[in-house]
Amino acid sequence: MKVDVNKTIQNVWLGVTVERKATRNHICHLRKLNASIKFLSCEPLIEDLEGLDLQGIDWVIVDGESGFKARPIQLDWVVNIKQQVKQQEAAFFFKQWGTWGSDGIKRNKHANGKLLMGEIVQQMPEKKAVKTYLLLELVGKLK
Repeated sequence: MKVDVNKTIQNVWLGVTVERKATRNHICHLRKLNASIKFLSCEPLIEDLEGLDLQGIDWVIVDGESGFKARPIQLDWVVNIKQQVKQQEAAFFFKQWGTWGSDGIKRNKHANGKLLMGEIVQQMPEKKAVKTYLLLELVGKLK
């Protein structure tokens, strides 16, 4: 069976990791791909990401690093990304603080939790119209 990648890719969510300024170029590569949802995984966020161009990006996920050698995450970095996402009309999902809490104290990631300025912010991207029948047709041919 021959599969047309341009059709089936519409049923896939694609993302890239952008955890520091040096990896922002990943966004332009993602933008070139044909997918129903495009997202950034800013995890673990290890520095401020000012000036993000989120054109064509549907979802941004932010997370702090966990583990014994985890690097700290800063509240202002997270808030900065949240504001950029809102201004550029994408969805923002804050997963957790990780080993370093919003107060700059190192502790268990579960104790630090996922509250961002007193609230859980875990938005999902708006579902785009995807031709589900193409997926069903493909699955039927694979059986």
